[in-house]
Amino acid sequence: MKFKLFSIGLITTIIATLGLNLTTQRVQAESRYQFYCGQSYDATANQRFPATKARTTRGQIVLIQWQRVDVPGYSPQRRCREISPRFQQAYNNGTLNLITNAKINGQSVICTTKEYGGNCVTVLMTLQPKDNSLQILNDLRDILNLRQVGPIKHSSAIPQIYYQIDLEDLMRNAPLEQER
Repeated sequence: MKFKLFSIGLITTIIATLGLNLTTQRVQAESRYQFYCGQSYDATANQRFPATKARTTRGQIVLIQWQRVDVPGYSPQRRCREISPRFQQAYNNGTLNLITNAKINGQSVICTTKEYGGNCVTVLMTLQPKDNSLQILNDLRDILNLRQVGPIKHSSAIPQIYYQIDLEDLMRNAPLEQER
């Protein structure tokens, strides 16, 4: 009797473990790209900076190097840690392919949307009043559309603009980070 109960318990554990592993593999397969905060080397500054990066099957792509302290208490590392997961969230909810600049609660933001003229779905980053949201949006668009080589170096009455992004092309063709 004890052997039978042990066998049933063991079989149940194996089935539960297989189910959990299959679910984990399915989630990882659905999320082909992983956006995260890491470190990136800037050769001109001869220094490493926190960076929003994308992990692909080809390697790592650096999207934003966080070099500037915007607000006391918001170090480049903190900005990187807080903003990088937003790129993953936007990717997961299918909106990272349409980005725009907008104002939310009186603050300029870069965000994603589901359609032209649509509201923000995921706020990627809140900007400082001195930031030119259109310039940052253009830089981000150029990075995501492979028109600019290298990351945005966030060290820097505007109309709202929408940009379509070919995320698959970016992940297939963007230059990979060179490890140092």
